[in-house]
Amino acid sequence: MTPQQLLDAAAVLLTTPSPTMRRCWQRACASLTRVALEQALDGYWKRVEPTAARCPMRHQLLALSAVAGDEVTALARSAWYGLCRAVHHHTYELPPTVAELHGWHREVTALLALLDQPPR
Repeated sequence: MTPQQLLDAAAVLLTTPSPTMRRCWQRACASLTRVALEQALDGYWKRVEPTAARCPMRHQLLALSAVAGDEVTALARSAWYGLCRAVHHHTYELPPTVAELHGWHREVTALLALLDQPPR
């Protein structure tokens, strides 16, 4: 699936969660959004600096500010770190809220548009 298709699937899950997923749809939505973000960054790095695509995500996020600028970096970091916390299930933590999921979805959607622009 493409990053946009993953975001579309997350949007459907976010607006109309299946009754069979009543306890896990929030983390499923966060997982789809996170994979969309990671795939979008992977595609960006393969176009701009192919060696960076093989680095861990934390390293990619550090390098992003030098290549893509502050706005892209802020969106990517905010969304990725939030989504990472959301998908790691701990029994003592509540799942992410609908507002958080909407926010991350908006950030990743904006990020996809920015990553499609030619590098500066």
